[in-house]
Amino acid sequence: MVPERPAAQKRPAASRLRYVAAFVLALLCAGLALGPRLVRGYLALQWIRHLVARNETAPRVADARPAGRWAARAVEGLCPLPQASEAARHALDFARRLRPKDAAAARALVTPVREALERAESSWLGAYGLGTLREEAWQVENTLLIDTDAGVQP
Repeated sequence: MVPERPAAQKRPAASRLRYVAAFVLALLCAGLALGPRLVRGYLALQWIRHLVARNETAPRVADARPAGRWAARAVEGLCPLPQASEAARHALDFARRLRPKDAAAARALVTPVREALERAESSWLGAYGLGTLREEAWQVENTLLIDTDAGVQP
């Protein structure tokens, strides 16, 4: 004969099922809340990858402004993930390659990325690992600002 459990140890299956259902519901709500943001951020990352790959050998001035917008969207949409820094890195590298051709276009690329990095860094989620990229974006933007104000094309 198997001894019975004390009353304190007995849990009906329905109460365990409630905990499991509440956990699944919480995961579903989190997925519904964060899913669209992550999808939009990943889409923007793919666009910046495409624009950078298309301009690998000879950067085109016409792609500077869209690249800046897509990189800023990727940073904002993926800010706690490492892909946000990848998008910012692609944009900064593209601006450096574009600088000899047109410093004003390169500055138009860097400015929205720097602003997105500042917004992401000031949020409670994005404060990890974006500080160095924000500083680098400031340096690149200031260099480009000096170039465009002086009318110098390196």
